[in-house]
Amino acid sequence: MAQSDDGSRFRWLVVGLWLVVVALLAGLSAFSADTLSAARAYVGGESHWSKGQKDAIYHLYRYSESHDALDYRRHLAALAVSQGDRLARLELDKPVPDMAVVRRGLLQGGNHAEDIDSMARLYRRFRHVGFMAEAIRTWAEGDAQMDELSALGRDMHARILAGDNGSPQLRSLVRRIPPLSERLTELGMRFSGSLGEASRITRQLVTATTLGLGALLAAASVWLTMRMHHAQRRTEQALRESDERLATAAEGAHIGVFDWDVEHDRVQLDARAAAHFGVDADPGSRNGTQLSADRVDPADLPTLHAALARAVNGDELVELRFRVLWRDGRVRHLEMNARRRQVDGRRAVGLLWDVSDDVEAEQLRLDKEAAERANLAKTQFLSRVSHELRTPLNAVLGFAQLLQTDAHEPLTNRQAVRLQHVLDSGQHLLELINDLLDLTSIEDGALALSNREVPLAPALGASLRQVEPLALSMGVTLAIEGAQALAVHADPRRLEQVFATLLSNAVRYNRPGGRAWVVCAEEGARVVVTVHDTGVGIEAGKLAQLYQPFNRLGAENTPVPGSGLGLVITRLLLQRMGATMSIESEVGRGTRVRVSLPLARVVRQETALEGR
Repeated sequence: MAQSDDGSRFRWLVVGLWLVVVALLAGLSAFSADTLSAARAYVGGESHWSKGQKDAIYHLYRYSESHDALDYRRHLAALAVSQGDRLARLELDKPVPDMAVVRRGLLQGGNHAEDIDSMARLYRRFRHVGFMAEAIRTWAEGDAQMDELSALGRDMHARILAGDNGSPQLRSLVRRIPPLSERLTELGMRFSGSLGEASRITRQLVTATTLGLGALLAAASVWLTMRMHHAQRRTEQALRESDERLATAAEGAHIGVFDWDVEHDRVQLDARAAAHFGVDADPGSRNGTQLSADRVDPADLPTLHAALARAVNGDELVELRFRVLWRDGRVRHLEMNARRRQVDGRRAVGLLWDVSDDVEAEQLRLDKEAAERANLAKTQFLSRVSHELRTPLNAVLGFAQLLQTDAHEPLTNRQAVRLQHVLDSGQHLLELINDLLDLTSIEDGALALSNREVPLAPALGASLRQVEPLALSMGVTLAIEGAQALAVHADPRRLEQVFATLLSNAVRYNRPGGRAWVVCAEEGARVVVTVHDTGVGIEAGKLAQLYQPFNRLGAENTPVPGSGLGLVITRLLLQRMGATMSIESEVGRGTRVRVSLPLARVVRQETALEGR
């Protein structure tokens, strides 16, 4: 009894020590995480501060040259970032800071709302410690320099408002900007460096403390192991009989356990195994034949009985998957691992788990592969049929054109009209076949694109010329704006095809005497080309159906020709070229198609960087 009390006392002592170490580790981790997060937030805030001061200097430069009030307002807006940080710093220096003022200032400085509390704690805790004190001094010096920049901007603004267009005094003010910019940049780098050093010191301290506490915990574990080793040996004999069942359960993830007495046809199921069979849990044994007949799929009964016979007659692990039928009509798939129970050779013990989800996933995979094979077969069939149709169709169109131009045997007016119907229908069919070939070549990956730098203006001009005859016949005005000096990364021929399709739609679905125009603009690393028209527009509920092949959204009942494949092919081509397309439309007002393409000069810059 004394030994038991002694062991218990030791165990509680080690557990208490372990809890203390864990609590210390948790507190240390929380403190270090808070400190490192705040340091990271200050470094991020410095990036906003640096960007603000650079934007302020940039717009002040522009203002000195343009005298545009908008540039001065942008200069003031950029200064607001540092002014917000300064407001927060001054408030944090007070004995009892107003956190509402601190929060307002740091938010104005571009800091994330969730970082503000930790930033304030870091400032208040360590403002007199070396690394933080140095950073704060740098911060204050930076604010002073920003005040100088603000005063410089006000002086320039006053002179410009007074009509000064380049006096020596104004030029003198402009010459003060570069050294001020260099000083501000240096201060920003010094601030980030101070906080970076703080982060490294904090990490080293946390690592050393963690290792020390870990060593203490390891020593306590060894001590506890030695003290409990004697008690463990006394329990080994009692646990040996149950180890065999536990080891078998461990092989199959410990889900459902069964014990099947094959000789007497009795089976015991734990609660999870009973649930897998769809029967109520019963601590006693039940009739194995009745359970199999009631629950196991009749087609799987022979294999189940054979697996149980192999388990009791051999030493290997028997695996089987079979189906069970629940009372509600559902079919579940079970996996079974079984082997002979060593203490009684005519009994099989094992595991059961439900693999219905795996079976369904496998079936879905097989169905998906079958669908992909069917889709590929469809694509290949359409491609072959389109190729086969195009050759005789070209012959039909060629001979029809010969009949139309035969001067020796001229056609009557009625024959000419009928022949023109043949040509129009044949041309429409040829366009449909060409669209099908494009679609199938894209879907099966056979379409090769040579993406390179393409000047935008010539490509748009070529596309516009393709639709000019149609536009003239409908009285639609065409125009291109802002394409000069822009280049994109794309396949030149397919790019012309894309915009020819979009311009053709803008003309065909326009109103007589309407307008269709293209506006080009550079947006960061992209070029956005927007095709506008003043046509009938598309109902909002139909926009989601635009990319369904052969779906013309009711236009098939109008005189406007088409196949319903143009936009499908256009979007696929743009995706292959790294571009995107979006469509906005308003019934009665027109449609806007926005195409975003990679800017070619950006691609060149990235390529140059990769080559270094």
